[in-house]
Amino acid sequence: MIRLIKDGQFFKNAVLYKLGSRLADLVAEVINGKGMLRKALVISIAACLLSATVFMAPVVLIAILVFVPEWARRFDELKQGVDEVRSGNLTYKIPVREDKKAAELSRLAKGINEISEASNIAVQNELKNQRMKTELISNVSHDLKTPLTSMVSYVDLLKKEGPDSENAPQYLDILEQKTERLSKLTEDLFEAAKASSGAIPVNLEKVDLLALVNQSLGEMSKSIDESGLEFIINAPEERCFVTADGRLLWRVVENLLGNVIKYAQAQSRVYIDIKEMSKGKGANGLQNGHSMILLEVKNISKQALNIDPDELMERFKRGDESRTTEGSGLGLAIAKDLVRLMDGWFEIAIDGDLFKAKVMLNKAE
Repeated sequence: MIRLIKDGQFFKNAVLYKLGSRLADLVAEVINGKGMLRKALVISIAACLLSATVFMAPVVLIAILVFVPEWARRFDELKQGVDEVRSGNLTYKIPVREDKKAAELSRLAKGINEISEASNIAVQNELKNQRMKTELISNVSHDLKTPLTSMVSYVDLLKKEGPDSENAPQYLDILEQKTERLSKLTEDLFEAAKASSGAIPVNLEKVDLLALVNQSLGEMSKSIDESGLEFIINAPEERCFVTADGRLLWRVVENLLGNVIKYAQAQSRVYIDIKEMSKGKGANGLQNGHSMILLEVKNISKQALNIDPDELMERFKRGDESRTTEGSGLGLAIAKDLVRLMDGWFEIAIDGDLFKAKVMLNKAE
């Protein structure tokens, strides 16, 4: 006994100490445990104590008859909901009742509904990604095969008729056009891949957005004259500076203006609005509290835009579903990724035949 006392093991081996320790653990578990466990223990103990008296026993019995069936019914609903979700029915919703009889079970039902909804969204996104991959392969194959087929055909004609044929210059012109088309498509593919992965060096600096837009219009003057489009620029000041990479911003503006020239209604007006926003949006469309500059390009489409704006920004997606026009369908997707790399925000909107592209960039101080 003296040896156990010196080692500090005498009281720890005592039966009363073990029982007290166990009781202390149970009390701690009740206090620090989950809400449902604590409530169940408290209610059970209270019911036992109250039912020991003659007057309170009927009250406890009535309370059991009122609350227990409701809890059992809510538990069955939860069990059915879990079974539905487990079987793959992710759209099933467990009824959530705003009552105090089974508040814990109602919160549990709401949590299960949120989990199934999140899982359903993830499944739908995965299905969408798979569909996009299939369409991407199909569209890439189509856009690569079209110029290659023409090139093969005209090479065969040149072989048959010979280089001295009177049609040879025409065949060579077509071969040159198709070669340029194939080269441009290949270049867009590499640029789209780099922009999407972020593998492009970004050098943010102070850039005059208005001057860059005017310069782009000047370089595209020949194409603009051929299309008959009238460009109208609305800007509050003669100079408008943004924080961006000049090379990447040039590519964005070039893509937007090229998209307008290809798909805008001939002999129509195109509006380019540049204005300052006191509180703009960041790369995810969230308010960031900084002054930003909005570049908005608006035009009337020559063809009906019966397509969702989000789908139109997908790679190889065009407003011309027949794919008879020139273009790879990568311009908007590349522009979106490049603006994101410059800490900006890009979106498009469609209202009938009115097409609007919006670019938001941080204002340069």
